[in-house]
Amino acid sequence: MSSSYNEKLQKFNSAWLDYTLNWNRLFIRYNAILSDCISKTLQQNRVHAIELFSDGVQSKMRKSFDKKFREEMRRDDFIDIVSKTMDSWFTLSEIFGISKSYQKFADLFSSWNKILEPLRDNLNRTDSETIHMNGRYHLLHYKSAKPNSKKTPLLIVYSLINRHYILDLLPETSVVKHFVDNGFDVYATDWETPSSFDKDMTLEKYVHEYVENSVNKIREITGYEKVTLFGYCWGGIFSIIYSAMHPQTVKNLILHATPIDLEKPDTVIEKWTRKTNPDKMIETLGNVPGQFLNFVFAMRNPLEAMLKYPNYFKKPRSTDEMRQFLAIETWLYDSRPITGKVYGEIIKKIYQKNELIQGKMQVGKKTVDLGNLKMPVLNIVGLYDDLVPPDSSRYVMCEIPSTDKSLIEYPIGHVGLCIGKKAHSELWPRVVDWIAKRS
Repeated sequence: MSSSYNEKLQKFNSAWLDYTLNWNRLFIRYNAILSDCISKTLQQNRVHAIELFSDGVQSKMRKSFDKKFREEMRRDDFIDIVSKTMDSWFTLSEIFGISKSYQKFADLFSSWNKILEPLRDNLNRTDSETIHMNGRYHLLHYKSAKPNSKKTPLLIVYSLINRHYILDLLPETSVVKHFVDNGFDVYATDWETPSSFDKDMTLEKYVHEYVENSVNKIREITGYEKVTLFGYCWGGIFSIIYSAMHPQTVKNLILHATPIDLEKPDTVIEKWTRKTNPDKMIETLGNVPGQFLNFVFAMRNPLEAMLKYPNYFKKPRSTDEMRQFLAIETWLYDSRPITGKVYGEIIKKIYQKNELIQGKMQVGKKTVDLGNLKMPVLNIVGLYDDLVPPDSSRYVMCEIPSTDKSLIEYPIGHVGLCIGKKAHSELWPRVVDWIAKRS
């Protein structure tokens, strides 16, 4: 046998052993937590095992598991096991050639997605026209049956993680429709599905080309010198960076569930993200699969994720309830890959080094100076948001020098901020009033 073959065999054996051992350790820890929760639930409620399937007992067990699992996931040794399991899987993927296969699949997925986009982007959505831009994105301009009464145009900058239509999911729970009906001239970014050829696109390109070109296009169309910039989730990261670097074109800045200060939160996702090796992931896969992030999100509470559908469908639901549930589920799993280079920059610079809030973050060759944010700023935070914890969003207000800044904290979760009926009756009218007074 050649030495090259022996080296490859040794590398495979080592990677396979690492993966098996780490996965086994993870499985044992997970089952220990589950077994402990089942045992304590049975003892505390003095019920038999068959009664675990009753609503009351099952609810108590899920809450007990959730609490215990999150406590365990905050421990460094448990996070180390998760991270090492992922790294060993990436190593195996590289050995088996999965990385090349995935990139070919991603390119095929990107091509097919272009066929599906017209259906997905028009079904139950607010009427819009497409403005084609140079690059892997386009702008949506939402139409209104009546003249726009608010002067400053509004640009929504979406996240890269999920599709843009979370703010326009259904007519009765559409933030976009709410803005349009209240007289705003609304535009939005629609990031296209990246292919393997886009994996080296940088944060600088997104901010200095895509967001900047979008703002300039809107200024050209409307004749206004400034826009109101509305950043959703990671889109808020793009928005705050752009606003700090180009304050002269931003009339108002709105941040919606935006992670900025990642030193304070001690939640599952933040702890795990600080330990991950994004370079290893990007080197193996190019772009980061959306379904991989869905798996990470499910790991916040895997028992809840497994029982979600049985629990929802075990009692009768109205047509409207079913319609909204299916719409949300479609959005959750309609996940595009995330451009590898941008993912790596955000994870390393913001999640791991916390450079943005500290004033140390560089985009291209320029440092992002939050001291330039002197325009009116509104920060919308969900108090029960465990994807973007409140502590990761609220404290940026202390670093913003604007004399006109407001923080709205609402008792709801990440998705509920967008589609909750109570949020639409209480929260979004406040947001509309805030913007209207500054337009």
